[in-house]
Amino acid sequence: MLQLPFTKFKQLALHTIAAGSLLGLSATAAVQASEWQLDSELSQLHFVSVKNDVVAEVHRFTDLQGQWLDSQVSIEIPVVSLDTLIPIRNERMLKHLFDSDNYTVVTATATVEEAPLLRLQVGESLPLSLPLSVFIAGETEKLNATLQVTRLAENRFLATTVQPLMIDTQAFKLAEGINQLRDIAGLKRIDYSVPVTFSVQFTR
Repeated sequence: MLQLPFTKFKQLALHTIAAGSLLGLSATAAVQASEWQLDSELSQLHFVSVKNDVVAEVHRFTDLQGQWLDSQVSIEIPVVSLDTLIPIRNERMLKHLFDSDNYTVVTATATVEEAPLLRLQVGESLPLSLPLSVFIAGETEKLNATLQVTRLAENRFLATTVQPLMIDTQAFKLAEGINQLRDIAGLKRIDYSVPVTFSVQFTR
């Protein structure tokens, strides 16, 4: 059997411990810096259009993509995932409202500190007032979302709107497109204020 002098054995042991410590620190850092991904299958966004002041219809986007890394949340919504249940209306809204030939996504970004949420136990919730930067068809506006965030599991969070997020289409310079849609459909009026609700899940 090979026998090492005590000094050599001590040096080898120290090197082994140091290497193990570095590996442990690296693994911890990797977990802490891990990227949270939006779960598209379990996330949804709906908005409501009101016609002639009395007819309200609910629409949705079927594809949401996003991530949460270093306290920065970014969500992208491909506009082609618009679903109004009427194909010709989808086409008209993509053309006249979202200008989909030039702008392929709607985006929302926000700063969300991770630490307060990681202190939640599974099943616990936290109210959150969240400033958003929203980009639609070439225009960016600041909005404020009132949310409830729930820790569903060790590595899964759910964020839902407590009240609708009101989109002022005039602020986004979408009024002209709405007027075109109104005229094409032969309507008297389509509201310029659009309520939006969403439920998104992030996991890692």
